[in-house]
Amino acid sequence: MGKQINITRKEFQCSCKNHYHLYKNADPSVSLQSRRLLLFYSVECGLKSLIMKNIGKNTYEELKKYSEEEGKHIHGHDLKAMVKEVGIEHKYPLKRIHLAKEGQCAPDRYNELWRYGAAVKDEEEQIKAEKMLEGIAEWITQRL
Repeated sequence: MGKQINITRKEFQCSCKNHYHLYKNADPSVSLQSRRLLLFYSVECGLKSLIMKNIGKNTYEELKKYSEEEGKHIHGHDLKAMVKEVGIEHKYPLKRIHLAKEGQCAPDRYNELWRYGAAVKDEEEQIKAEKMLEGIAEWITQRL
């Protein structure tokens, strides 16, 4: 795997807003999985932007260094760790989604679930996860 692109806080912020706008305004013909994927990445980008703002960092490389030094896991896809970092984990608890065949999907892998369209045991779990991410996205938009 190549080196991560060194995204700035402002670029994360713009991506958050763009992805969330597309999610909210997607044509009904766009698959639900694709819309959810946009929502996931909107929340991820928005949380990273807010965390960077809070810790006084401006680039992904600085965020990654901070994350690794502090053992926080906030530079990847771990939305649960990022939600905890900004202090909203109790208001927006992210849960695992049970897969139809076997196993579970943790919040840091929702993007894989929705990118590949794996079957789930209970669609209600996906709906709840989506609603939780919508709440986080709205919370983020009030702070960017």
